[in-house]
Amino acid sequence: MAKKTKSTKNKTIFLHIPAYREPELVPTIKDAIKQAKYPDRLVFGICRQFNEEDGFDNVDEYRDDPRFRIIDIEHKRAKGLPYARHLINVSLFKDEDYILQLDSHHRFAKNWDETLIKYHNRCKEMGHEKPILTGYIPYYDPFNDPEGRTMEPWLQEFATFYPHGTIFIRPVGIPNWEEIEDPFPSRFISGHFSFADGIWAKEIDHDPSIYFSGEELNLTVRSFTHGYDLFHIPDLVVWHATMREERDGILVWDDQHKRGEDWWIQQRFAWKKIRKLLGTEDCDIPLSGYGLGKVRTIQDYERYAGFDFKNKRVQNYTLANKFPPNPYTNEEDWEEGFAKSFYQNIRFDKSLFKLDDYEYWYFSYDDVDGNAIWVENFEEHQIREILSSKQDWVSIEKFCLVPEIPARWVLWAFSKSQGWAEKIEEDVHWDGTEQP
Repeated sequence: MAKKTKSTKNKTIFLHIPAYREPELVPTIKDAIKQAKYPDRLVFGICRQFNEEDGFDNVDEYRDDPRFRIIDIEHKRAKGLPYARHLINVSLFKDEDYILQLDSHHRFAKNWDETLIKYHNRCKEMGHEKPILTGYIPYYDPFNDPEGRTMEPWLQEFATFYPHGTIFIRPVGIPNWEEIEDPFPSRFISGHFSFADGIWAKEIDHDPSIYFSGEELNLTVRSFTHGYDLFHIPDLVVWHATMREERDGILVWDDQHKRGEDWWIQQRFAWKKIRKLLGTEDCDIPLSGYGLGKVRTIQDYERYAGFDFKNKRVQNYTLANKFPPNPYTNEEDWEEGFAKSFYQNIRFDKSLFKLDDYEYWYFSYDDVDGNAIWVENFEEHQIREILSSKQDWVSIEKFCLVPEIPARWVLWAFSKSQGWAEKIEEDVHWDGTEQP
């Protein structure tokens, strides 16, 4: 006799939610329930990392609700986001049909649960046995909702390789998204939005030794090599709030810094472990339980997504945000398709700039002969923002595609009253491992 399958409305969804001193935790829970078509089929797995003095993340009203499973951790014992996600998967997940991995600051479209299952089923109809719906989802403003919501879906795009070996991923709008009907391939998994069959929570557990940066690339290559296929959806289903003023100074690394703890030690260890996972560094850190799968190889992922991890190269096809898999006919085509990615965190003392009428700041990366190989201007509104900041030292991430590693960077101010004014020049000391 054929095995009976549950109807859509009877399938359970496990909402995987880590929260660290989160004012939006309770509003997120309430909206998920309010907007679901089948709220009785939701199960919440919450790792609540709290400071008793805050009060805004009190979830006592849900403790007797059988849909809720909650781990409470005093914030001083928190060990980073993947550690919290690991606890949720191993302690709270109980074989629900689906898992929706989120952050703790979201809003939801009407009947979001039915919509996600519909798109997931469509992926299976298209021949993908293990699909994951994922992506950087559009923004909402907690203080201006729903008016402050971004009303177009996003996809994840490559921005640059970080020197430590991971990738800076950022959102960009989906071109002509209203004309797209089906899910389409993604290169990355998003930490704050991933919807999959529940078994994903068991097959791809979160590595608790990863601190924060690199978590998404770790999940991506492990899931892909275990046979999972990644998809964006051309729809507005869930919204996400990024860094917000009311959380300034109370994030996990803020609290650790206040206690005198060097969280960079954890982060550097995680980067080293990720480099071993990617095959770019040979070290003695074990990957047991958190390694690659056997369905595909890391090289299969590189060809699918258009990357060369060891040499920090990216295909032009990938830079153009064309949907994967990346096409190539032979090795010569593959090699000719790469661009060189360069990243640096430039720092300077803003007190060097004395004037109040800057028209623009010229910024360039130069070669050894002083020729500019990449140029970008800071416009007036950017300059005002920099000079009005509370910090004396300015730190700005710069990433670009260059024919060679630059020899120096130049920042030269242009004033409306004086013309060319203050100028900073510094050599680039870059060995591929600079800390951002």
